[in-house]
Amino acid sequence: MKRTAAVLLAGVLLLTGCAAESSASATPSLADTKRSAQLVRNTIAGQISPDITANISEVTDKSETCQSDPKGIMRLWRSTSLTELTPEAASKVTLIQQTIEGTYVSKGWTSETKPVSGQSTKVTLTNPSSLAVIEITATTDVDSVGTGATLLVNIAGPCVKTDGPGSDELKKIGETLAPR
Repeated sequence: MKRTAAVLLAGVLLLTGCAAESSASATPSLADTKRSAQLVRNTIAGQISPDITANISEVTDKSETCQSDPKGIMRLWRSTSLTELTPEAASKVTLIQQTIEGTYVSKGWTSETKPVSGQSTKVTLTNPSSLAVIEITATTDVDSVGTGATLLVNIAGPCVKTDGPGSDELKKIGETLAPR
């Protein structure tokens, strides 16, 4: 039990950029990064008041092959959630995005904001002490009549070495990928 708590804490520190030099040199497993990515995603999504939340959809948790490894041995964990705001709260989506961004910037994260479309803006948060990347995309006009807004939270953990697609390691964390 103590080991599980220690691994979870190390993973959270790794993803949130608070890990000490010695902790950052330890190699996390995909399971470690899974727990951490989910916790960060849930923490960010939890900052959105239930009073203005119409629905939480498109919650995903999965590992992906890192672009640098076509064999699928190096993988990252991705956790996402899409929060749909109530129509009366739609005008607050940018403020919510900026508030979450400010929380991470105050902790030493670097923020880059880019427009994705006429109605969407993506904030990307990075930290040299963290191997994770946090993306928060605010969309102000979901249905083209201005009655809704969404906030997409996307956490990509670091690339870590695994036993590969279809391995027992991936099956233990809920992945059912077939080997290539």
